[in-house]
Amino acid sequence: MAKGYATSADILTRTRDGQDLNAVWDAYQQALSDFNSARTPLADLLSFGVTNVIEDIVQPGTERFEEATEFGIPVSIRPQPIVTQRAFPFKWYDIRASYTFQFLAGGPNQLGGASTQQLDAILQQVMEADNALQFDLVMKALFNNVNRTATIGTTPYTVTALYNADGSYIPPYKGLTFTPGSHTHYINTGAAAIDSTDLTDAAFLVEEHGFTRQNGYTVILLMNKAEADVVKTFRRGVVNNNSQTAVYDFIPAQGTGFQLPVGWEVAAGSQPANTFAGLSVVGSYGPYLIVEDPQIPAGYFVAAASQGRSSNLNIVGLRESENAALRGLVLRPGNNSNYPLIDSFFIRGLGSGVAQRGAAAVVRVSASAYAVPAAFVW
Repeated sequence: MAKGYATSADILTRTRDGQDLNAVWDAYQQALSDFNSARTPLADLLSFGVTNVIEDIVQPGTERFEEATEFGIPVSIRPQPIVTQRAFPFKWYDIRASYTFQFLAGGPNQLGGASTQQLDAILQQVMEADNALQFDLVMKALFNNVNRTATIGTTPYTVTALYNADGSYIPPYKGLTFTPGSHTHYINTGAAAIDSTDLTDAAFLVEEHGFTRQNGYTVILLMNKAEADVVKTFRRGVVNNNSQTAVYDFIPAQGTGFQLPVGWEVAAGSQPANTFAGLSVVGSYGPYLIVEDPQIPAGYFVAAASQGRSSNLNIVGLRESENAALRGLVLRPGNNSNYPLIDSFFIRGLGSGVAQRGAAAVVRVSASAYAVPAAFVW
């Protein structure tokens, strides 16, 4: 009996339908590469990639003219940008795919082993799990209104939420100043039904910090179908929920098949496109796009400013490893790569934290105080 190390000649080389297992493995690697370059549209629009433990967020200072005097010398200014540090936690996550030899080769009572389609189905499940992990980390960072602590080495750092009345410095903008101990971007509507004022109030929370169209941002209102169906009924000058009068018409997006009320017309060119950065746009309310997405919990909506997919000025930083080889979904051999079990470990290193604290506002549609939706509790 031959002894020694197993070689490539000793292992199964083809699946039941004749596909070379090495070719399938190569295809897996390419699929992972393609997948890692295209994150889900919603998470991508709200976040950007981070690789450092600590990121410096620069916030400009402000100066004012003084009244001139006949013989006086003006006070000299010295620009002093305010640098705020943001910490981003990091954890390793993994999932395992393992196959017995007989699963791949076929047992004594089987015609053959696993087909390529079966192997592909397992990979698709791994990809879906990774997709869900990224989305959950972005949304949890956004929806949780309490700061966290991340210990990096032996040093604890504060991982911030959106502005949450924690007393941290908030830079002024265009003459507006904010009270750090009471200013929060986690609010409620004060009633059980959404009304038109709730939309403009949430959007203004974002815009008053400089996240405006004039500064290159698109402010979108993200909501579940339950809230979007109500928003579709808003008409300018007409009283809606909670005795509020709408200041804009809801304008349906192009190609949505929205049935306009009798006698109501939409001006040419005023309809928004039905997609924005891969998201489903159902219409607009004034300058704000209404994006309907089932992943936003019913009973909540979000006003969010974005500069596009993965812009480093987006709201949430999604941290990956400083080692480029360990970024994305990484495939590694498992502990038992030979008979009787064939293992594959899929590894993902991720962490999330809010970088732009004023760039979003989360609203609970309720008379009760803001509470984190159950789906996004840490």
